[in-house]
Amino acid sequence: MSSQAGGHAAARTVVTRLGPTIATVLVAALCAGVAVARADVPTVEDIVTCNRQAEEGLRGRSISPTAKDEADADSARRQDERPAASPSTTAIGTQSPNPQIHGMDRAGAKDAAYRAAYRVCMRRRGF
Repeated sequence: MSSQAGGHAAARTVVTRLGPTIATVLVAALCAGVAVARADVPTVEDIVTCNRQAEEGLRGRSISPTAKDEADADSARRQDERPAASPSTTAIGTQSPNPQIHGMDRAGAKDAAYRAAYRVCMRRRGF
């Protein structure tokens, strides 16, 4: 029985020594998770900056839209033809769970090159 008691004492010693280290790692992981979660939501500054850069990008047409940009722009144009307002757009911009699209200017959303430029800007900002 003494070897069993010695084993328990050794285990308690290991837990006592590793306890603060484990706690530190858990706190660091939680803090990192909060930072990542916050990065998933563009700020007003992100939205304004990317709308401005997308507008400027239209002048130079330096970014090529993808087939998805073309299809989504076409869809945005069709939604605007409907008599009722689309639930996915507001006067201030596109509402989307995709942070690379969220906040995009309504008029710009109808242009595939604008959409591409906006997405690239959001991606560069970490979204």
